[in-house]
Amino acid sequence: MSHQSLVLTHFNQFEVKERTLVELTGDSAKVKILATAICGSDIHGSTGSTGRRFTDQVMGHETCGIVEKVSPGSNSDLLGKRVVINPVISCHQCEICSSGKEYLCRSRKVLGVTKGIDGAFAQYVVVPTANLALIGDEVSSTLATAVEPLAVGYHAVVRADVKPSDTVLIIGGGPIGQAIAFACARIGVRNFVISEPSESKRKFILSFAFMSLAPSDLSGFFESSARPTVVFDAVGNAHSFSDAFKFSDIAARIVLVGMDSPDLAIPSYEVSADERSVLGSYCYTNKEFAETAQWLGANSQLVAPFISDVTPMRDAPEMFEKLHSGNFEYNRIVISQDE
Repeated sequence: MSHQSLVLTHFNQFEVKERTLVELTGDSAKVKILATAICGSDIHGSTGSTGRRFTDQVMGHETCGIVEKVSPGSNSDLLGKRVVINPVISCHQCEICSSGKEYLCRSRKVLGVTKGIDGAFAQYVVVPTANLALIGDEVSSTLATAVEPLAVGYHAVVRADVKPSDTVLIIGGGPIGQAIAFACARIGVRNFVISEPSESKRKFILSFAFMSLAPSDLSGFFESSARPTVVFDAVGNAHSFSDAFKFSDIAARIVLVGMDSPDLAIPSYEVSADERSVLGSYCYTNKEFAETAQWLGANSQLVAPFISDVTPMRDAPEMFEKLHSGNFEYNRIVISQDE
């Protein structure tokens, strides 16, 4: 069947076009898309600057929809259910998948990112049923798109083995930094602060009742407060990575989540002499993704401001133009299929 999709026809250029939907194979489902968020990686990738998006691609990996059809032998109980989609498609057969780390599968593919795998900026998408997680009716379809970034934040906190007694610094107050803050609150961390240079973003972060400081205020703040035992770099450039070491305590865990720069210098003495640990964090397990969907169901009011704007798919090309201009303040924008 054909369906309408938002296609990256050329870098910096989108068109809503008819696209042929792939057939159901194996244990898979056809999902009617309700809403899909625009990730920062979609914005930067659509310029061609990251090398992780391609022309003639349908992007979109933070999504919510309704299961309309399943392949023969698949779980028919999913039919008609509202779901969120884990975009990391793994083989579920290798030793890595068997160990519960299927997001690190060597043959993984990512919906809307991997070339040839059409994503959810579309009316329909076909995905493995193993990648579906139920989402409660108390969560709107637009807010349900937040499950994916929230799962990124939760996995980072799990990866760092954060305890409620830890003191946490989050560098970067964008959606991923916010997601890490939600994860800290989720596990009971009381002492965490977000470093964010933008005054407007700091004011926005107050809508979640999270503490946020300008980077220039961190030195004074940590003179009268315990230094962080865990630092999350949700930016990933030379300046943010330097701050992670500058403000962390000895033996701290530094977790690199942001991907702004492909190469970063590590201050080796601050790692070896003070025994800091440097960890990478990328996606999440299927279990963490499904548990995050459940958590959002119980905390939808807290997370509600996370989605700042909604646009119908027909207007999505113009929305990407606004995003590329850099003159538009937003937090997370959702493309809705509900006209």
